[in-house]
Amino acid sequence: MGFRKNPLVPCAGMMAKLDANIGAVMPVLFIRNAGRAAYVPERGILTIRHGGRLITLCRDGTVVVGRAWDEEAARRVLEEIVEMVNEAYGELLREGPPSDEELRKAMELDWRRLLDLMPGLDCGECGRRTCQAFSIDVLRGQARLSDCPLVRTDDEIARRIKMALGVRLARALGL
Repeated sequence: MGFRKNPLVPCAGMMAKLDANIGAVMPVLFIRNAGRAAYVPERGILTIRHGGRLITLCRDGTVVVGRAWDEEAARRVLEEIVEMVNEAYGELLREGPPSDEELRKAMELDWRRLLDLMPGLDCGECGRRTCQAFSIDVLRGQARLSDCPLVRTDDEIARRIKMALGVRLARALGL
């Protein structure tokens, strides 16, 4: 696999090409990165915020790594991306592709929607001052739903979240 400077922004990133088409796994990758990803299914483009970088994956296997100033940095990030793709393929084989409903829920998810599902006590037990801050951190990948003691210990709250988000999306967010 070779790297080349991104011709669109040559000073800010690298491009590489995976060995295979990844179109089938992109919906799984999107849900696994809910809150940190944008997905355009009809174009076969997925962009993920990962490690302070924007990484764009195309269904044909093209990968654009932002903020990779040299090939060594790009190679490290690409190794992480390959691992993410392989894990997503494993999930695809075990569970099949996400349903249209699961994709819709992931695309509509924002901190306000997540906040509506939280207990809303602003207790601070999760380490954040408010449930709003917690919801934002969950979507940034800086917290997991199970970090909230009430979500973790109250089966009714967890059930309600899983019903609203779907099991797959709730699991991706750490429940």
